[in-house]
Amino acid sequence: MMPKILGAVFILFFFVSLAMAAERYKEPIFGVEKTSSLIYAPNVPHLVKKHFVTTLASGLKSSSDGFPVLHFYQNANEVEKGNLQFDFYKPQNDTAKSRPLVIIIHGGAFVSGSRDDQTQPIIGYCDSLAARGYVVASIDYRIGLVLKTVRNKMFLDSSDYKRAVQWGVQDLQAAIQYFKMNAKDYGINPNRIFVVGCSSGAILALQSIIENTETRPDAVISLWGAVMNKVQIKNVSAPVLLVHGTRDEIIPFKEGRMLNLDSVKEKNSYMPGYGSVANAFNIKFFSPVFYGSFVIDSVLNNRRISHESFFVEGEGHEFYGKEPYKEDVLKRLVEFLYKNLQ
Repeated sequence: MMPKILGAVFILFFFVSLAMAAERYKEPIFGVEKTSSLIYAPNVPHLVKKHFVTTLASGLKSSSDGFPVLHFYQNANEVEKGNLQFDFYKPQNDTAKSRPLVIIIHGGAFVSGSRDDQTQPIIGYCDSLAARGYVVASIDYRIGLVLKTVRNKMFLDSSDYKRAVQWGVQDLQAAIQYFKMNAKDYGINPNRIFVVGCSSGAILALQSIIENTETRPDAVISLWGAVMNKVQIKNVSAPVLLVHGTRDEIIPFKEGRMLNLDSVKEKNSYMPGYGSVANAFNIKFFSPVFYGSFVIDSVLNNRRISHESFFVEGEGHEFYGKEPYKEDVLKRLVEFLYKNLQ
C-alpha cells in the first residue's frame, strides 16, 4: 500500500513541477472553464427591421460550405432594446486574483460573425490564452448594415458603415468600462485590459485607441485591421501589434474601401457566401476609405511611436488559418501580450 501512495505522490509532484517550470502567460498550463451568455450592456438599441435579402440569402446556403448568416436591415431608424453579451473564459483552479483580461472581437464585415463563431480561428484564441493564465472575454457588438435601394439597385453606403463602426466602438468601450467596474468579481487587473480584434473587430480595436475617449484598452492586437481617419493615427497612446497580408482586398493593407467588389464577387475562402449574395442581388459596396496597417505603421514610424508589425508579402485576408502561419501568429500574439504585462 505504501509504495502505491508514494508512487501517486511522485506522479503528482512530477506534474506540479512541470506546471511550475512552464511560465504563466507564456505556456498553456491550465485547464479552461467557460461561462456563456453573460451580459455586459443591457437595453442597447439594435437594428430590427430585416431586409428581404437577409431572408432570401439563406436560400443560397447550398452554394457554399460554411455560408454565414448575413444581417442586412431596411433602415437605421427602427430599433429595439437588447442586451450585449460575452462568453467568459478563465483558467481552472487558478488562485490568482488580479489577472490581465483579453477582450476578443470577432470579424464579419459588420454583417456576420458572432462571439462564439467557431469558424473563426480568433475564437480559438480564447481557450489558448485562458490556458496560459489570462481571463478572456469574447464579446458581442452590434452587427448589421442598412441595405438601400435606388432605382432598383441595392447598395451599402459609406454613411452606414460609419454608423456601424461608431456603434461597435461604443460597444467595445462599454465592455471595457464594465470589466473595470467589476474587476474584483472576475479576478481582473483593471490596468491590464488588452484587445485582440480580427477584420471588422480589428477596425473597432484600432478606432478605440485613436479616438479621444477616456475608455481605452491598454494594448491592441490588430489582425488585418484599419482606421477611418488617417489624421487620428497620431493619437495612438497604447502599444499596438499590426498583422496584415500585403494583398488583402477585404480590409486594405494600404488604403481603399472595404470589400473590394471584384474580390467579394469571386468565390474565395475568406468570406464564403458573400460572393454569391453580391452576384445574386447585384449589391454594390460603397464603404468609407479605410487606412490599413501599412499606413498606420508608416505614421507611427514617422512619429517614432513604439509599436510592432508583422506583414506577410503576397498573403490576403485572414491568413492565420493556414499553414505556416497558424502557430506563428499565435506565438507573436502571446509574446506581444507578455511584453505588455510589465
